[in-house]
Amino acid sequence: MAEAEPKKPKTKDVDVVFDAAKAKAKAIDGDAIESAKPAEHGHGSRLLRRACCVLGVVAAVAAAVMLVLSLTVLKVRDPTLSMDSVTVERFNVRFGTEASRPLRINVTLVAGIVIKNPNYESMRFGASTTEFYVDSVPEYVGLGSAPPGEVAARGTSRVRVGMDVFVDRVGPAVVGEVLFGRGEVRLASHTAVDGRVSVLGGLYGRRTVRVAMRCRVVLRVSAVLVVAAGSPSCVADFSSH
Repeated sequence: MAEAEPKKPKTKDVDVVFDAAKAKAKAIDGDAIESAKPAEHGHGSRLLRRACCVLGVVAAVAAAVMLVLSLTVLKVRDPTLSMDSVTVERFNVRFGTEASRPLRINVTLVAGIVIKNPNYESMRFGASTTEFYVDSVPEYVGLGSAPPGEVAARGTSRVRVGMDVFVDRVGPAVVGEVLFGRGEVRLASHTAVDGRVSVLGGLYGRRTVRVAMRCRVVLRVSAVLVVAAGSPSCVADFSSH
């Protein structure tokens, strides 16, 4: 009886099975890589969107801050002027020797000028001048000045202006009112102040401002007494800008 021949191992079948397993593993890895790509792409898009949102919020906040600054700190407003008092410091009423000036009236007035600074920075102002006129007479009868100074941010400063007023210089009409009338002399005043405001300490430059006002004052004059009647009435003078 012939011996059976030993069976040869089916190497070809084993190789085929092994190759199929490797191909399947590669296919799985490929699918995993392909599935991971969209996830990475989506994550990058979310980061980009978030960065854009953050930049938009920062830009909106910066715009709001600049708007607030432009309406408050960076906006320079004109100061306001007022005259809160006029007092008679000295007076001299006497008869003159000239026919054109039968009565000499010399009054020393002291006016209180109030300067209000509405800005968020301090304001320096120069010497101010105050002129006094008698109604319907173009020539001034008194001239005074106040020294320069500084007003704090959103603060108030008060200066004193002293001047000699020669009421009799304007002619006999006033003299007649004093001698034969009610003794009232109506004065009009004009005050102008120039100032400078440094915006953010000068970082955004310096702005010049100018403000002026006109006031009316009534003096009661007699041979023995001269007083200011009531408080002065003032309005802003925009024609001096």
